[in-house]
Amino acid sequence: MYLSLFSNPSIPESQTAGLSVDPNQAFRGDQGASELQGQLSRAQWNDWKARFSPYIGTLSDIAQDEGASATAAANASGAMGQAFDANQRALEQDREAYGIQQTGAQEEASQRRTALQRQASQVSAGNQARISSLDRQSAILAGGMGLSNIPGQEVNQ
Repeated sequence: MYLSLFSNPSIPESQTAGLSVDPNQAFRGDQGASELQGQLSRAQWNDWKARFSPYIGTLSDIAQDEGASATAAANASGAMGQAFDANQRALEQDREAYGIQQTGAQEEASQRRTALQRQASQVSAGNQARISSLDRQSAILAGGMGLSNIPGQEVNQ
């Protein structure tokens, strides 16, 4: 079954006014077909501007954002740090629930190991997010990322 690319296009009424085309116009006068072709071309152009131009602008903004990779890296690193903090709190609650107490040396070694793991994970998450952001920008600029890949937008293809 064929599914329309845009089942419910939301084109403002102001842009669709005057877009009706009479196919019988092609047979009127010497220039009827030429005028009909012109009307169809203008209608297609207006339709493209109404439907796709905003998305192209969004993709262009994403591709040209020089701070996107740094922002993505900072967000990923922060999220990883929050995950480690939550995990550490859960581990401490488990220890308290079971009545487990660590010696000073055990606690110090555990904190050192956790700090190193946290730091390594934050750096790794930041680097992966930075690489993904740069790859996304490159794909947009190369034309390999179409309208179906805009985050948060539903474009049926």
